[in-house]
Amino acid sequence: MPRVPTTADVNNPKRKGYDFRLDDLLFRTAVSNDRQLVIRSAEFPNQQIDLRQNPEDITTNIGQIFSRNNFGGGQGLDFAHKRNGNDKDVTRYFDSKGVDVFHGDEASSYQVKLLHTMAASGETLDSVPVNGLTFTTSYNYLAQTTNGYLYVSDGTVIYRSTDYGDNWNTVTSTNVSYTIRGMVAFGNQIFVVTGDGSTNKQLIHYDGSTWIIESLGTSITGYFTGIYFVKGRLVVTGKSSVAEYLWEADPYTGNFTGVFQTSSALITVEPTHDITSVTDAGAVILAASTDGNIYSLKDNAGTLELKGQSRIGDEEVHSISALEGIIFFGTQEKSTNKGRLYRSDLVVADDLYVLANRQLIKEWNNGVAASPHAMFASRDSIFIGVRESSTETYLWRYYLPTAGLARDLKVPGQGIVGSIKQVEGKAFVLVEGTNGGVYKETSLYETEGYIITPNIDFFTSEVKQWVGTTVEHDEITDSRRIQCYISTREGTIDTPNSGNWELTNDSTQGFGGTEFQINRNARYLNMKIVLTPTIDFTGTPVFRSVSARALPRPQLVVIDIPVNISDQIERPNRKRIKVRNLGEAVYQKLKQKEGDSVTLELYEPAELIRGVVESVAYPVINHANIGSVTQYCTVRIRGVRAEDITSEFTNIIGIGTLGVVGLG
Repeated sequence: MPRVPTTADVNNPKRKGYDFRLDDLLFRTAVSNDRQLVIRSAEFPNQQIDLRQNPEDITTNIGQIFSRNNFGGGQGLDFAHKRNGNDKDVTRYFDSKGVDVFHGDEASSYQVKLLHTMAASGETLDSVPVNGLTFTTSYNYLAQTTNGYLYVSDGTVIYRSTDYGDNWNTVTSTNVSYTIRGMVAFGNQIFVVTGDGSTNKQLIHYDGSTWIIESLGTSITGYFTGIYFVKGRLVVTGKSSVAEYLWEADPYTGNFTGVFQTSSALITVEPTHDITSVTDAGAVILAASTDGNIYSLKDNAGTLELKGQSRIGDEEVHSISALEGIIFFGTQEKSTNKGRLYRSDLVVADDLYVLANRQLIKEWNNGVAASPHAMFASRDSIFIGVRESSTETYLWRYYLPTAGLARDLKVPGQGIVGSIKQVEGKAFVLVEGTNGGVYKETSLYETEGYIITPNIDFFTSEVKQWVGTTVEHDEITDSRRIQCYISTREGTIDTPNSGNWELTNDSTQGFGGTEFQINRNARYLNMKIVLTPTIDFTGTPVFRSVSARALPRPQLVVIDIPVNISDQIERPNRKRIKVRNLGEAVYQKLKQKEGDSVTLELYEPAELIRGVVESVAYPVINHANIGSVTQYCTVRIRGVRAEDITSEFTNIIGIGTLGVVGLG
């Protein structure tokens, strides 16, 4: 019984008349005018779009469209198409800067605009504080009275503004003898606590006309470290060599004698830690500490008592706030600069009020102390001050209606945000330290803003043909501008200023809506939309939507090969011979390969394909009008083109060069 030759038996099979190999078996084709070897791309499968996951636009053409016309879900989504995604992902993106993605209470349809700038009080774009309001220390506090007056402290000095922070004057006769450690408004009055870091302290009360040093009577041998006004009472903190304490005091009676003793303290923590923030959480007052605990204080017949303690872990808690029953707090991981923002729920357990269901919202880790030190709760948002780097400080906004987080206003000062207020409907921020100051939101727009989309791949790892991007916006008739950049590298979204971003769309007039052609073959695509205002910064472009279109890239090929299964062998420049039952042996070998994965190498044209033998047709006898009778069968192989990994070594000792085909 004859056998089918293999690559081990035959050197230079192409020279010996063989046309292709399946794995190590060598075969001849029966190609002629009416029996062609055909290589074609496999038919595209019908689109299987799961609308329960992340619904996208559907086109009746081949391919799919990714689009976004709402970014209110906030930042932090790195991959648009994830198996563990949720409904909120369709409004999320990866990163933004200088743009308002939440739209707020505007009556118009959803749109994205540039954010306003922040500037030093009384200025427009200059970040240098006016009227000499520069800080000489890092002990800086901000209070706002009912009549809208603002008070700012720096060391032992107090400044006041009666025009919403546009101008400042130094307050005289304050009786402040030691460093101010806290300041809080009580109606149109002010309470100030001071301390020298040792045993001297003051509680000073401004009643609207006079700054009065209150009598303390018997009190701790130490100094005050903070003061807050919550639930109609003053909450005061102080420190001695023994511990850090927290007390409550009544601002209505004005009697503080004997209040600040160790025996009357509501909370006591180690002297190496501080009580950093106090907030009204509805049912209780919450006090945060760098010892990693959040303490719950409940009003019981007019007196506060400790009603629970929530352990956060190996983290220092530096700020806390509450809105609509949700608790937000900012921490710093001990012995690191990592800052984190959490949200949690206040629950009752055995008459104790504790935090549960804690979720990490965001982490910052850029080499500086990035813990949020200040928060401000508005009607629908929590604003968080974060020092992102040694040169950049931002407000971040958590938008309650969508539970989305995004970078908000840029603060010109460099340092820790110590306080956030709202003045005339605009943000007002205090940044601590000599590189800080007080800053107010202006009516001018940022010089540039951007949104970076997540990586898009339509749930497949296959390479796609990205063919076009489209940006839609309100009409542009002046110097406003909207640009769209793309990248096919998934890591580019981490670097907004990367050189890998390529400009595609550049809208300087009209409404957009025109698809700009691109030609990129890659698994992923991501986009960066950049907004630029008018030359005088008084007008912002209005961005509506962005989309990208992709087509399947043919990778799967189907090869139909007519294989010679005759007994007759014809060789180049040789007399033909006939080997009895050779055709049957070849056919049986091919039948054995049916359904198996194989490597097909065609010698002419040169192709290397890895796939599966899909079918081996029944033998056909072709009676040609001229020439010999040929028996053949058609083999169909479905697979993908591949590179021969050994090809890069074929030039060893001259093989394949200067006409040397092989050795021997």
